[in-house]
Amino acid sequence: MTTNNQPLGEPSNLEELALLQPGDLVEIWMEHSYLVSTVYRCRERLDGLVTEWRWIFLDDGSLIEASPDGYYLYRDHVMIKQGTPLYEEMAARDGALVRFEGRVQDGTAGRSPVHVTIEEKEYRIASTGTLEFSKEGPGPALIPWQQLSTDPGANVYFGMVGVADEDEMVLGLWVSHISLSFGKPLRPEQIANVFRNQPKGR
Repeated sequence: MTTNNQPLGEPSNLEELALLQPGDLVEIWMEHSYLVSTVYRCRERLDGLVTEWRWIFLDDGSLIEASPDGYYLYRDHVMIKQGTPLYEEMAARDGALVRFEGRVQDGTAGRSPVHVTIEEKEYRIASTGTLEFSKEGPGPALIPWQQLSTDPGANVYFGMVGVADEDEMVLGLWVSHISLSFGKPLRPEQIANVFRNQPKGR
């Protein structure tokens, strides 16, 4: 069955996000159209499995994630510099990210969650990983994104969810400094239209 007069076999507007390239347009319901400025094609290899996803920056600085886990829109970004208290809390040798990874390895992450408080909101670390990538477009001004390396092991990303509301999500990128992007899951009705420069069959 199809909805919204969508032809059988055609991707939905939400699914079209995974196909975006720089120069394409995304129209968000009750807002306006945004130009795609940068696309990161990401890949993680773990235990013989390969996971692929895309991070897509729009011309207003917003970040869309199109991944096997779903689609997310991050509106606000904060950089946590080395040497600050929050950086040490998260990235020191006994910091939250290291503790979380240790609990994943020994199978206790679910029973013993690791929490971080940012601007008086409590978040639970939900995932960590490393990635390899290719980039189309100029890239954002955020320093950690500029420092992504050709060595996948140097590119650490992580996800957090709100303790009070798990729809409040944080995407973290830890290279030298830490970049935090705050957002929520994208609902299908939020994407009013996608205008691509390349044919849909590409």
